[in-house]
Amino acid sequence: MTMRNNTKYGILLIGAISLLTLAVLGLSNFSDGSAKLANNHSQDSAKLVNNDKPLYAEVSGSLIGFNHTELNNRSDTIVIGTVKEILPPKWNTVDGKKSGEDVKFSIRNTIYTDIIISVDEYVKNPLASNEVRVRVEGGTVRNDTLVVEYEPKFQPGEKVLLYLMKDDNPGTKDIDPEHFIVTGALQGKFTLTDDGKAIRPDETVNKDELLSTIKE
Repeated sequence: MTMRNNTKYGILLIGAISLLTLAVLGLSNFSDGSAKLANNHSQDSAKLVNNDKPLYAEVSGSLIGFNHTELNNRSDTIVIGTVKEILPPKWNTVDGKKSGEDVKFSIRNTIYTDIIISVDEYVKNPLASNEVRVRVEGGTVRNDTLVVEYEPKFQPGEKVLLYLMKDDNPGTKDIDPEHFIVTGALQGKFTLTDDGKAIRPDETVNKDELLSTIKE
């Protein structure tokens, strides 16, 4: 009777030790697997972050100077109006988003911003629409920013006189809807004041004097 009990207890003890050993081994394997999963997840997260690295660029340069007559001659239309709306900037892609993780700013890969002008008067070559869309290069899309120093700046509600020409920029000219760019970049945009002045960063002239240089 005693021997049978001892044998039974011995078998139970061996079984318990075996189960404990298996449990320890299983826990070790589970820990290793969890570490691998955690490490892989960390690597994947790092890839996602790296793929969305922000881009920032400032573009500046010397402009060919145009006098008022040259601005007039180079323009397809000239308007007096008010800045109605500044639309959200876009990449020059079909969906307006960055095309890939390795994209860098270039003449073919750029960000642009459209400005809607409510037209009060067409000074040259009147169009049927009472609004025109003006496109400037630059802006911020998510984490990507392009600053173009020679492009004119606009403010909602601003009264302006604009010399406008058809877009000839390879990166934006074929992107609808129909739009214009400012002739001579910042040279072709004047802010109009209540006291009859036309102002741009490098010049202040009498509005009527400026209008006298504009011919059809």
